[in-house]
Amino acid sequence: MNFTPQQLAGGGSYNCKTRVGNWLEDVCLEEAKFADFKRAREQGTLTMGMFNTKVATCTSAVPHTYSEDGLLKYGDSIVLAHKQTGGSLACDPYEAAGFDSSEFTASVCESTSSMARNTFVITKVNEADPSEYVAWGTEFRLMCNPSLRVDNETNMLQPPLFLASSLKNERKASPLSNNQLVYMTAKATYSTVWKAQMPALNKDSGAARMLSQGESLVSGCDVILQHCQTMQLLSSDSANAMNTDFGTEYEVCGKTVQKNGKVSVMAGEFSGKRTPMTNVKPEMDQNIWSFVTSSDASLGEDNRNLPPPLTAEGLIAKVLDVMKSRSKNAVRTLKSAFRSMDEAGDFKLDREDLKWGLKNLGVELNDEQFGVLFAHFDKGGDGIISLTEFLVAIRGEMNESRESVVLAAYDKLDADGSGMVNIDDIVSLYNIEEDPMVKEGVKTVEEAAKEFMSVWETTPDGIVTKEEFIEYYKDLSAEIDSDEQFAQILTSAWGL
Repeated sequence: MNFTPQQLAGGGSYNCKTRVGNWLEDVCLEEAKFADFKRAREQGTLTMGMFNTKVATCTSAVPHTYSEDGLLKYGDSIVLAHKQTGGSLACDPYEAAGFDSSEFTASVCESTSSMARNTFVITKVNEADPSEYVAWGTEFRLMCNPSLRVDNETNMLQPPLFLASSLKNERKASPLSNNQLVYMTAKATYSTVWKAQMPALNKDSGAARMLSQGESLVSGCDVILQHCQTMQLLSSDSANAMNTDFGTEYEVCGKTVQKNGKVSVMAGEFSGKRTPMTNVKPEMDQNIWSFVTSSDASLGEDNRNLPPPLTAEGLIAKVLDVMKSRSKNAVRTLKSAFRSMDEAGDFKLDREDLKWGLKNLGVELNDEQFGVLFAHFDKGGDGIISLTEFLVAIRGEMNESRESVVLAAYDKLDADGSGMVNIDDIVSLYNIEEDPMVKEGVKTVEEAAKEFMSVWETTPDGIVTKEEFIEYYKDLSAEIDSDEQFAQILTSAWGL
């Protein structure tokens, strides 16, 4: 009979109550999964919850511009209807397009009724352009509806997304037809610039296209949308159907689809050149679109209460709020963490230092938010920011009434008026029992005293200067909203 080493050492034999295998790992895994589930439920990031939020946001009602004269203006909210599929251009800002997480999918949905995901805003390429109306042959951008860019965490609008396209390569192509990919991106480069032209449908199209250049574009008429960077046309085909979270939709790509016959067009007459007639193939219905405005003036009214655009100031406030929730001395903790990362001691941080430093401190920013925050401090555009400038922006300045209380406290400590106080004197005179954490029972007197001593930056001989004393209370001031509460804390702590 064979025995296990445990049985040979005197252990009991196997029975039905004995646990075998990696049972402890299984228990830990289940506990971790349940903890993740609770956290996701509290934050509203459960898969089903996120799906419901996505559908509700993307299909919400939005203003649809009503044009009394039928002319299109910059800033109009339009639906871009597609002739061959009978649907309209739509976007999904929750679904990444390919490998780049900053690019999002675009498709043709079956509905032409106005909603957030299929209503686009026509914007200028050059904001200095005085033109009011969109014209044939002029460049413009198609921006997604602002309702899709509301960030509930910061209550601000994220940077807008624009319809874009780029040359096909081994990593970027349309998923079904393998043509030029069309997607949404927040990078307002030349890849997001389009222009509308008249389709070449018959023998008179050449002269009509040439004469239309610069004339105002009318809603409802057939147009072809040409991508200015690659010269390909915006295209969709009912043969390329795909399943999405919104049902069956059609792939949109950059491809010029033409008939076999040819018609004559004028190549350079509009610019004053004398050129021969040029024969081209007419575009097929896959390339034909139309800008659709509302037929009801009431649908064009904007009653939304949209938050302000995403700003560095709002993100700075978010960083401070997160730090305040994690630590009593939030600004001091932030300062200490980043100074430990400043290996060169030059008070400079690069992009990765700031990104991972904030992440380690519990401040979660997505790529767009972090880009806005970093660009605010990267004045020279060299990818390096000043640590001092960043911390001052987080902390803010202390007003005169608060500073006068701080100076009164230091003057009481500095009995001889030398401008220098020993750290031991500060600790001995500080009424640690008035510390908010002690009064709330979160920390003992000993724990609070130890923490209080650790936050001071002293000279090698243990001296705290007036400048350092004021600097400490500037950091603390950022965490207290009320001037009265700030004064009360110092009065109680120092017996003023």
